Amino acid sequence: MKATRPPDRPSETPILTFRPGLQITTTCLQVGSQHFALSRLSGVHSRQTGHDPLTRRCAGMLAGGVVLTGLFAPVMRPAGIVAAVAVLCGLAVLTVVSSRRRPRRMELWADYRGTPTQLLVSEDVWLLGGVERYLRRALENPSRLPRRAAEPPATSGVPHPSRMHPGRMSPVPAGR
Repeated sequence: MKATRPPDRPSETPILTFRPGLQITTTCLQVGSQHFALSRLSGVHSRQTGHDPLTRRCAGMLAGGVVLTGLFAPVMRPAGIVAAVAVLCGLAVLTVVSSRRRPRRMELWADYRGTPTQLLVSEDVWLLGGVERYLRRALENPSRLPRRAAEPPATSGVPHPSRMHPGRMSPVPAGR
């Protein structure tokens, strides 16, 4: 008796690929190896996480230092005030640099099968905003989404320069 295999899952038609492993297809959102069916997603929204702990601690120490310096300035010597202000300036710089180097993360959430589910986490606001925008469009009206253009047929002529890798280009001889 010959064993029969179940039919394979139909291949997904990608509508938009943001990065390798992150794409919206005609039926689902693919994030890495996870597939979220569009028919079971609802309530898409994004959240911004809190600041990094280093940034929060620096800001707290800066605020406390300003209050303490303000309270004890009348009884401090001028050299002590200058030293306190220098330390506070250092904390202010550390707070700003930390908040720039360690940005707040953005999270994309949706109700998947009735349960709030985190779909994507990124520090790139533009990437997450684009994914959220196209996911909302796919949920509202799939026919509005852009379709991937078909590849032009290969020709036997010279390839377009955009398709050539610079390492494979050969220099033109000087005599020509």
